Amino acid sequence: MGAFQRAVDTARRPLSSARYRSRRRVDQFAMAPEAAALQAPTGALSDLFFGHDGRLVTKWVHYLGVYDRHLAPYRGGFGVDSGTRPLRLLEIGVLQGGSLQLWRKYLGPDAVIFGIDVDPRCAQFDGPDGRVRIGSQADGSFLRRVVEEMGGVDVVIDDGSHRARDQRASFDVLFPLLSFGGLYIAEDVHTSYWPWEYSGGYRRPGTFIELAKGLVDGMHAWYHRFPQSRRNRWAKTEISCVAFYDSVVVIEKNQRQAPGRVNVGTPSL
Repeated sequence: MGAFQRAVDTARRPLSSARYRSRRRVDQFAMAPEAAALQAPTGALSDLFFGHDGRLVTKWVHYLGVYDRHLAPYRGGFGVDSGTRPLRLLEIGVLQGGSLQLWRKYLGPDAVIFGIDVDPRCAQFDGPDGRVRIGSQADGSFLRRVVEEMGGVDVVIDDGSHRARDQRASFDVLFPLLSFGGLYIAEDVHTSYWPWEYSGGYRRPGTFIELAKGLVDGMHAWYHRFPQSRRNRWAKTEISCVAFYDSVVVIEKNQRQAPGRVNVGTPSL
């Protein structure tokens, strides 16, 4: 968890009407754990989440199924040509350290798990569940140092500030460093629609939702000649899937060759 959830949990103080409306939008979706469990998708992560008794973890219920769908293949390690090796996961946003505990339970003892946060208090969560480093997700030099310490990165989860400029800055640095076969996951992208502290807005250029839509155009650049931004040019040869869910975008990185179609079988007409 990152600055987004911390904003929800801060002590009450005078708020502008705009900030009040933004905060109410978050609070109105709060659920009791018992009610949430009845709505939760079935799967290993849901079982671990609702059985968790460690440090605080906050997730939107439907995220559990999204993560199970995309991360389940990595629970035994990250596949490479010579076999498998431990998965390397970087989570942006540590909050109270509970998510690091959850990922450790889910991914196993061999996974390399790091979390970053701007809050220096999060340093206390550095330990066997995950290594914690303090710094900004918008600081490219800091991100590169963390990835170097990890020995590379296979999965990135952006659950940090949820501000458009920070999301773009992290993506532009970390996606090129991501292993082929890896995932880039952005959480809580509903903030792309919130115009106040998150710099969002419906179809507003520069939000992560619009960035991801551009990647879809880039994936299809084999079939059109419209000019593409630098990050969209990656999509043509390095992105195999952009999956949109409610408030979550999952981007799969894979080397892609020029597409081709082929006929098999005997013509009948």
